[in-house]
Amino acid sequence: MNELSYTQEFYLCAINSKGKIPMLKETEISACLMTGGILELLDHGCLRKAEKDKLVVVKELSDKLSHFSSIHETVAAFKKPKNIKALTNEYIFGLTPKINDLVRDIGASLAKDGYTEILLPKSRISKSIRYRPKADATTRVIEKVRAEFLEEGIIDDEVICLTALLIKSGLIKDYFSKVEGDRLKARIKEIRESVAYATIKEVLDYIDLLIAVVVTAMAATSIASSNN
Repeated sequence: MNELSYTQEFYLCAINSKGKIPMLKETEISACLMTGGILELLDHGCLRKAEKDKLVVVKELSDKLSHFSSIHETVAAFKKPKNIKALTNEYIFGLTPKINDLVRDIGASLAKDGYTEILLPKSRISKSIRYRPKADATTRVIEKVRAEFLEEGIIDDEVICLTALLIKSGLIKDYFSKVEGDRLKARIKEIRESVAYATIKEVLDYIDLLIAVVVTAMAATSIASSNN
């Protein structure tokens, strides 16, 4: 089995048994999935941060990152750099929201190595294939977080990013006790204040920025829709 990225691991914890984003946490999970994809594309040099919170395409995707093609294509389609709010409006609230493509593509990438199960359409009308995380795959992800964070020692950067997404999405409560959750949050705070984790602190700060912008944009759009 291939080693998974933290966004793929987040998918395994976030998507329900129907292969969908749970409605009660739809905004937060959508924001975290999009944020994870953006961060991974930045880390691999496929995207670049322009002025303020704008993004531009730098290079094409490798096969390893093809499940982020919907984000890459959306940014590439802009004639000039757009900020995260504009990307969110286009990506999540467009006529054909591409967040659904991201969920499908990540699920498909995980199915290749047996981490997800394929759910075929139940009717001829629906053509959407969904991917349900396997319970044992989700358990392995959570146990990895538990082992790294709740024991002493250096924590892997990708596990830190995954944990930050679990906290931001509210999913931390689904998998950890209150005592464990408080400990995870405390360790994240320690990492932010530690010189040893200076580089990952910048990533954590950017996660906060991206998710705040995405959630705000989604909330504003929802309010506007309800008023029409």
